[in-house]
Amino acid sequence: MKEVVICAAVGLSGLGDLEETWAGLMEGRSALSLGGLPGSLTGWPVAEIAGIDAPMGSNDRLQKLVVRLLKELPALPVEAGLLVSTTKGAPDELLGDSTGPWRGQPWDLGRDIAAGLGLRGPVSTVSAACASGTLAIIDAAQRLSRNESGSFLVLGIDLLSTFVVSGFARLHALARGSCRPFDLHRDGLALGEGGGALLLTTGTEARRRSWPVLAVLKGWGVSGDAGHITAPCREATGLLRALDLCTGSGSHPVGAVNAHGTGTRFNDAMEIKAFRQRLAGEVPIHSVKGAIGHCLGAAGVIEAAIAVKSLGEGRIPPTVGMVEADPELVNPAGARPFDLVYPSIISCNSGFGGINAALLLHSPEKE
Repeated sequence: MKEVVICAAVGLSGLGDLEETWAGLMEGRSALSLGGLPGSLTGWPVAEIAGIDAPMGSNDRLQKLVVRLLKELPALPVEAGLLVSTTKGAPDELLGDSTGPWRGQPWDLGRDIAAGLGLRGPVSTVSAACASGTLAIIDAAQRLSRNESGSFLVLGIDLLSTFVVSGFARLHALARGSCRPFDLHRDGLALGEGGGALLLTTGTEARRRSWPVLAVLKGWGVSGDAGHITAPCREATGLLRALDLCTGSGSHPVGAVNAHGTGTRFNDAMEIKAFRQRLAGEVPIHSVKGAIGHCLGAAGVIEAAIAVKSLGEGRIPPTVGMVEADPELVNPAGARPFDLVYPSIISCNSGFGGINAALLLHSPEKE
């Protein structure tokens, strides 16, 4: 199999750009507040991106976020492919009185962004619930292995919106106060908005173009529970399979896990079961969603970018929001950062419909 590498990583969250997000995570800060939602939705904690003057959930806001994100990317070859991950795009456009067309919807995003960047390679949008970002990275890696393009830009993006917040509220999935991933007293997730972008290529192409290699994608895995439309499998069968696939059934050592870690009772319990069965006790496990919220289709790309940053720094951030760790979690990354025990990180996400996806990222300096 061809070596797949990451040559650029950028992100945008409620804490700021990737460097600001990293600094905030390491300091244990949270971007969650109660001030970002209108009317009857006030009272739910959310992580809003500051400085974007556009209505929540709108195409105007979506486009402004894309522009801010793309400013941080290096120049891309015109033949590069593009994979966009999102769950809803700009969903509040559909709540008005108009009959369409509605701009900023998932079926338009890939094509519109590729046109704006002048990219001529393959273009696709991945909309597969909360695992969308991780699945888009895996899709890019597989396409590179099949020589569909010499490089791929993977861009994940999602907004806070009336539509999505209302939906999670109806599911009784939202935290009443702070989001507390893997905490014994966790009571729900908090939503955030944000974006991330990764430039993927092969090791051969990176050397040819003299691009820096930030991380090597050592393995990946995708599996489905097919048990319930929203609830995760209580036995973690899909995530266990995804972990086996991305680690070569344990043949690749794991230094840390950037978990999905939503802060809901059932998701965190499912992940804990999988990690206990597949990972050694010294592997630290953390989540960033207590600091930046759950960014839905953007989460996997943002979290992979944070994992790349962790590899470069040799540390993982603490789990912001965790006060009293669930005793079933063997080695939680609590109130302090952890040093990597091995230069590799699993970044995994799970979504509605029983979708589970996992990546194993490795430091290029330790290859």
